[in-house]
Amino acid sequence: MAAITLSIPSLEALFYFYLFTYKIEFFTAFVGIFVGRKVIRATAGGKYTRSGLVISPLMYLAFTASTFIDLNLVGLLVCAVFFAIGIGLSGPLRGQLKFFEKNGQLYYRRSIWVTMGWTVAFVLRLYMLIFFDITVGLILSAILSYITGLIIGEAFQIAVQKRMFDFKKKHLEERKELKDELDVF
Repeated sequence: MAAITLSIPSLEALFYFYLFTYKIEFFTAFVGIFVGRKVIRATAGGKYTRSGLVISPLMYLAFTASTFIDLNLVGLLVCAVFFAIGIGLSGPLRGQLKFFEKNGQLYYRRSIWVTMGWTVAFVLRLYMLIFFDITVGLILSAILSYITGLIIGEAFQIAVQKRMFDFKKKHLEERKELKDELDVF
């Protein structure tokens, strides 16, 4: 057991050695996978699930919080204000939400601009941290906070739009049943 605990620091050192030796390759692979997934999800839409509606914004929030490295209290306060402004200004995004059904499953498409804006800001912030060790990226962290606020507000809008979509669908089915009954006579 003692041999395992003694090898853990060396495993960590080995991990960081390879990470920083091949940081361009790791960063390129990460960006390719991360951005590729975001582009596909933004253009094709995502399957609607209640858990996805909660987990996705929480992941954006966690990734954004990870960029707060070395921010002082004033920087964190600025980011919190931008986050609150983002939530408050997310109302107009409801016009960009689209629900559609594919193979009997409900899908939705979010605002492409919000998703791509967050992705670009996050990749830039990550690039600064890895390659230049610029940890005081208040501007990008504030932008990420604002867009994360928009995304969380958009999740609320998706929940509201889903209820309206279900109501309209139910109402149209009832009308169709009534019309079918009237056509019988």
